[in-house]
Amino acid sequence: MNQNKSLMQLRNIIPTLLLLLTLSTTYGQDNLRNTNCWLCKNNIHNNQIPYTFGWKHEIPYIATSAGLLATGFILGKTNSLTPYTPLELNDLNRNDVIPFDRGATYNWSTEASTASDILLIGSVASPLLFLTNKPTRQNFGWLILMSLEVMSINYGITTSVKNLVNRPRPYVYNPNVPINVQTGTDSKESFYSGHVSNAAAMSFFIATVMNDYHPDMKKGIKITMWSVAAIYPAITGYLRVAAGKHYRTDVIAAYAVGALTGWIIPFLHKKKNKNDKFSFAPVNIQGNAGLYMSYKF
Repeated sequence: MNQNKSLMQLRNIIPTLLLLLTLSTTYGQDNLRNTNCWLCKNNIHNNQIPYTFGWKHEIPYIATSAGLLATGFILGKTNSLTPYTPLELNDLNRNDVIPFDRGATYNWSTEASTASDILLIGSVASPLLFLTNKPTRQNFGWLILMSLEVMSINYGITTSVKNLVNRPRPYVYNPNVPINVQTGTDSKESFYSGHVSNAAAMSFFIATVMNDYHPDMKKGIKITMWSVAAIYPAITGYLRVAAGKHYRTDVIAAYAVGALTGWIIPFLHKKKNKNDKFSFAPVNIQGNAGLYMSYKF
């Protein structure tokens, strides 16, 4: 599938998440102690809600998400770079690609591309996992909102970078790829991988939230959870390279940016500890969203 088809699939899922957000956004209670929980040691949950929720608190995050999302769409619409012509393709030389990335120029697999699209859809739908556990289910609406912030920020940054860098995809160097694909509108959007960045963002987001809600999580479950969080985007990246859609450096950059995005949103929502020396806080001054940082000496 090409990028447009993948985007249409995402548009079919996101309205469902928005509906769930509308139906289930509640503050929840802090009376989670001593409740049954299959994730925690001794099957007993002993932690309070780790995040600060509330619409006023969310304004800076929503504003930032909307701003980055809008920037990505605008850059995509205003990018005047034209696709390759058949004559321009003949002038391309894969030896111009750095050795670390050059192997991807020989790859082409529609099966790998389809498999990576399925993993992308899975990553977008992954917040539904919060329904499997009472503590996260109690704040499901707010967690869905946080997940939408993660996806919006990640999509905005990824799309902006793609349209600023305009890196040719590996398949433009491969004569075995259909000419209509090589001359397609997204043939110069290789850096960096949106599939991998979203998979990393959502897998690390889910793992971070579950870890914050369950600091007494059973060791085996915790190891499994973080292993899946790390491996899921790695498999997505492998498939994108095997499909001839991205280089290794596209995947590495996407993994790093996505993982950071998935981690930082829960971090910024965490309730402040009086003993914390280094802290972040969202601010909104006269309609301008920003981030306040402080360090106590």
